[in-house]
Amino acid sequence: MAEMPEMSEEEIREWVGKATAKKGKELFEQGRINEFDLDDDGLSVVASVRGEDRLPCQVQIKRSDAALIESQCSCPMGENCKHVAAVLYEWMDELEGDAGESAAAPIGPFAFGQWLGALENVKDGSAPSTEYADSIKQRLIYILEPDGDQDIRLHFVTARLLKSGGYGKAVAYDAGNILQYSVPQYILSVDEKILRDVATDRSLSSLRGYRIKGEAGLSVLKRAISTGRCHWRDKDHQALKRGDKRGGKWQWKLNSRGDQHLSLQLPEDEIIVPTSPPWYIDLQANVCGQIETGQPPVVAEILLNMQAVELDCDDAVMRRVAEQLPADVPGPVRLKHEQRQVKPLPLVKLHSKKLAQRWGHRTPDVCHIVELIFDYDGKKAPWSSNPESIRAIRGDRVIDYHRDLAVEQSAFEALDEAGLISLPDHRLAELYDFEAQMFTLEDESYWPEWMLYEIPELQEKGFKIDIADNFSFHVEHATGWQLDINQGQGKQASSGLMGQASLTVKLADGEEVDLISALGRWVGQQPELLGRESLAGLKEKAHVPLPLPDGRFLSAPGEMVANILHFMLDLFAGDKAEKTLLSAPQLLALEESLSSSDVPVQISSSAWLQHMKQLANIDSIPECSVPAGLQAELRDYQLAGLSWLQFLRQMKLGGILADDMGLGKTVQALAHILKEKEEGRLQAPALVIAPTSLMHNWRREAKKFAPDLSVLVVHGPTRAQHFEQLASYDLVLTTYPLLARDFDVLVLQSWHLLILDEAQNIKNPRAKGSQLVRKLSATHKICMTGTPMENHLGELWAQFDFLMPGYLHDQRGFTRLFRKPIEIQGDQARQDALNVRLRPFMLRRTKEQVALELPAKTEMIRSIEIEGAQRELYESVRLAMQKRVRDAVSAMGLAQSQIVVLDALLKMRQVCCDPRLVSGIEAATAPPSAKLEMLLDMLPEMIEEGRKVLLFSQFTTMLTLIEKEMIKRKIGYAKLTGQTRDRETPIESFQNGEVPLFLISLKAGGVGLNLTTADTVIHYDPWWNPAAEAQATDRAHRIGQDKAVFVYKLITEGTVEEKILELQERKRQLAEGIHAERGEHRALWTPEDFDMLFSPLT
Repeated sequence: MAEMPEMSEEEIREWVGKATAKKGKELFEQGRINEFDLDDDGLSVVASVRGEDRLPCQVQIKRSDAALIESQCSCPMGENCKHVAAVLYEWMDELEGDAGESAAAPIGPFAFGQWLGALENVKDGSAPSTEYADSIKQRLIYILEPDGDQDIRLHFVTARLLKSGGYGKAVAYDAGNILQYSVPQYILSVDEKILRDVATDRSLSSLRGYRIKGEAGLSVLKRAISTGRCHWRDKDHQALKRGDKRGGKWQWKLNSRGDQHLSLQLPEDEIIVPTSPPWYIDLQANVCGQIETGQPPVVAEILLNMQAVELDCDDAVMRRVAEQLPADVPGPVRLKHEQRQVKPLPLVKLHSKKLAQRWGHRTPDVCHIVELIFDYDGKKAPWSSNPESIRAIRGDRVIDYHRDLAVEQSAFEALDEAGLISLPDHRLAELYDFEAQMFTLEDESYWPEWMLYEIPELQEKGFKIDIADNFSFHVEHATGWQLDINQGQGKQASSGLMGQASLTVKLADGEEVDLISALGRWVGQQPELLGRESLAGLKEKAHVPLPLPDGRFLSAPGEMVANILHFMLDLFAGDKAEKTLLSAPQLLALEESLSSSDVPVQISSSAWLQHMKQLANIDSIPECSVPAGLQAELRDYQLAGLSWLQFLRQMKLGGILADDMGLGKTVQALAHILKEKEEGRLQAPALVIAPTSLMHNWRREAKKFAPDLSVLVVHGPTRAQHFEQLASYDLVLTTYPLLARDFDVLVLQSWHLLILDEAQNIKNPRAKGSQLVRKLSATHKICMTGTPMENHLGELWAQFDFLMPGYLHDQRGFTRLFRKPIEIQGDQARQDALNVRLRPFMLRRTKEQVALELPAKTEMIRSIEIEGAQRELYESVRLAMQKRVRDAVSAMGLAQSQIVVLDALLKMRQVCCDPRLVSGIEAATAPPSAKLEMLLDMLPEMIEEGRKVLLFSQFTTMLTLIEKEMIKRKIGYAKLTGQTRDRETPIESFQNGEVPLFLISLKAGGVGLNLTTADTVIHYDPWWNPAAEAQATDRAHRIGQDKAVFVYKLITEGTVEEKILELQERKRQLAEGIHAERGEHRALWTPEDFDMLFSPLT
C-alpha cells in the first residue's frame, strides 16, 4: 500500500466548513459509519453513513496530498455535506491508529528481542498499567462468546468511545498485528501483553478466535477482565467484573446427540469456562470468578476437557471411565435408547429480525419471520425438506422420534395456502442467510390482516402459535365496548345541536383504549379510508386490524369501524379528530348503528339525545293540529310539513322547506305563522323576504288561506308611511331588492319568524343582501326553496350559515371537508356524511313522492306586478285605448264596437306579456317585461326538478322572444306554431325526452295533441275562453297520463289580465257563448264589464 498522507481536523474544517465539520464529527462519534473501504493507494475511500433517513447515505471521497479533490454523497446536498465530514473524521482516525503500523517493517512473529522487550510484570486481576490520554478515543475491546458445546473463545474489536459512554461501530482486530506493526496509541501496555500472549500461543488459537483454556487461558481472561473492556458476546453489553468464588458439584450432562460429558452443576444463567482452575460467567450479574470443585486445578481442567462418553459405547468403556475418576466424582450413566413414533404438533413462531444494510442494495430494515416447527412430545424440530430423525433426552432415556412426513407436509401446505413464501426462496436470500423453516409475506403491508384472519385459521387446523415480544404485529382483542354521548359544551355547542361522543374499548388485560383517537391517527396516516369504496370494503370485513398508538393492532368489527368513520367523517377528515363534537343527527345515527351491531356495545346517552331523536325521522315528530283559522284542507304531506316546522320552532332550530314547486310551500308556511298566532306565541311579527315576483302571490294566498292574519306588503314608493306600524301586523312582506334600502328600519324590529322564500337568493355569502339578512333579529328562521342548490354546494352552506351559523363549519372548513371532495373528486362518502347532517333540517318532498296525495290536476296562479317603464307604458296604452273605445261606443253603440274593444284589449294584453309585442315600439327601447322575468325564474327550477313543461301563448311573437331566451340559457326546447309544417318532429322530440320544454301557440296546439309525457303546463297569457285554456291543458292531462299535472297561469297584477280571470269566473257561460256553435249574437260585455276592463292600475 502506498504511503498515506496525513490528515488533520483543521484540514477537514477548511474543506467542508466549520459548521458542517461539527455535524460530521457528531455523526462519527455516534458510530454512524456503517462501511469504510479505503483504497490501496490510500487516496480514496468509499463508505456509508447512517443519517436521518431509513437508507444510509453513500459517500465517495478522493484526495491528494494537500487538498480535497472531490466528494460525492447520495444525500440532497450531493457533496461537502455532514456525511462527507463524518467519513473524513473516520479516515483521520484510521490514519492516527495505523500511523506506526504501516511504516514499520515486518518482523518475524517470534523475534526474541521484540518479544523480550514487550514483557512486563502484570499481576492477575490488577488494574491496567497505563491510562488513556484524553485525546485518545479509540479502544480495544475484548469479546467472549461460546465455541461449541463446552469451550469459550475470545476475539478482539476496536471501536471509538462516544460521548454517551458507549461505543461506535466495531471493527475486528487481529492479535497477530501486534507482532507485525508498531503498537497504536489506543493499545495500552496491558492490552499489548495480552495480544502478544494470544498471538504467540498457537495451542489455543482457533479459526474464530482464542480458546480460553488451562492456566494460560485463565491468565488472559483475568487480565482482559481487569481492563474493564471485556464483554460477553457484544460490546454494548455491560462489561464483566471479577466476582467471588462459587462452589460447583460434578455431574454428567448430555448433549443433543445423547453423548455424556463431565461438567459442573451451576444455575442456568451461569457458564463454565474450562480454565485451570475453572471459572464461571454469571450473565445476570455480569460477573465472573473461580469455581471451587473439590479437585486440584490440574485435575479439574482434565475432567472438564475429557472426551464425551458416546451414547452407544459398550459397558467396558463405561467401567474404565468410572475407574479413572476421582472417588467423589460420579461415573457416567447407562442410558436407555428408544425409538418412538408420535404425531407432531405443528407450531409457528413469529418474530421480527433486524437486517444489516447491504451496500448498493435497497433492503428493508426488518424482516418479519414465521418459523415452522414441529413438537414431537416436547422435542422441537424445525421444518426441513430433507428431515432427519429427532433425538430427545428424557432423564436416563434417549429417544429417537421418526419424522411424520405426512403431517409436516400438510403443515407446510397450510402455510402456503395462508400466503406465506419460503424465505430461502425470497429475493432477500441473495443477501442474507435464512433457514429452511423460515417463511414470510411478499407484501409487508398485509401482515396486520394476515394476523387477524390467517392466525385463527391456522389455530383451527391445530397449529400452536408463539408470538415473540419483538414481533411487529401484535393483535389485541376487546372484551368490552362503551359508547358515551352527552350534550356538547362551549361556544360551538351553544345552539343545542352539538354533542360529544367517546368510545372506549377494554382489552383482555384490563387496559382501556380510546377508539376515536386511534381511528383519528389511522385516518391521518391513510386518508383514503374515508372514501366510499373503502368504507364499503370495511363493512364487508368481519374484522379489521386497527393500529394502536404503541404499534399493536386492535381486532375491531369492520362494519362498526365503517359506521364510525362514516358518521364522524367530517371530524376525521379535519385536523382535530380528537375534538369529538358531533351534530345531533350524527350522534343519533352513530348510536343506532352501534346499538344494532353484532358486537354488544354498552351505550350511555343523555336525555338531551333522546329528546333529539325525533330529528332522525320526520314520521316520529308529533302531528300538530291544523290552525282553526286556516281556510284550506292540508294534504297529509303538508300537515307533516307544518308539524316539522312546529317541531323546529320548539327545538329552537332552523330548516329548509325544499318541496318541489307546486306542492304548497307557501300554504305550509302560512299555516305555521297562523298556528303561532292562535297559540299566542306570535308576540312579534313574522317577516317574509321574497323575490319581487312573488310578493302578490304571498298577499293573495295569505288573504285566501289565512284571512285572520294582518298582512303588510312593504313595497312601492309609499311603503315608508307604514314603517312605524310594523310591530302591529302579524305578517310583513318585503323583497330582496328592498332589503338594503329598508334595512335600517327592519333591523330595529324584533321578528318572531324570519322566512326567506326562494332562499337561493342568499347563495353568495359575500353579497350585501346575504350579509344584511344575517343581521336581522329573529327567534326562528326558515328558508323556502325548490332548488336549495343551483350551481354548487357553497350555496347550500350559505343558507345553513344563515339558519344555524357554524353547523356546517365555517366556509373554508366546509369547502375543504365537503365541497371540494364532493364536487371535484366525486367523493360519495363525503356526500353521504353531509346528507346525515342535512337530512333532519331540510324537508324535501318531490311530486313523485306525494303523487298519491295530489289531485290529478293542480291549478295555480302566479302573479307579478308591473313596475317602472312597463307600468307607465301600460297606463298610457290603457288611457289611449279607453278614449278610442269610448268614442267608438258613443258613435256605434257597445254591441257594434266589439272589434274596436277587442283590438284595444289586445294591445293592453301585449304590454302585459312583453312591451316588444306592441307594434310601433322598438325592441331596443322597449321596457323589460316583469312576466318574462318571472317565467325565466320559474323554468330553470322546474327543469332542474325533472319536469316536462308545455308552455302556451296566443302570441307566436311571444314564443319567439321566449325561444331566444332559451337559446341564451342553453335550455333545450321544441316549438309548434301555425307555421310549423313538420309537426311530428317537435312532438317526438318532446315525447322521447330529448328536450324538457315545448313552446306551443294556443291555436296550433290547443287540440289534437297527446302529450302525456308532460307534467307541467304554463299559460303565459290568459284567454277569454276558459274552454280553450282547458283544451290546451288537456294536451297533458288526459287518458294515459300517470303523473299529477301542475297548471300555472301567469298574470300581471291589477291589469286587464286579472280582469279577464274575474270575467272567466263570473261570466263563464257568457264567455263560452261567444264560441258556441249556435252562433247566438250576444254582447260580450256589459257597461260595468267595460269599466272594469279599462280600470286604471291601483
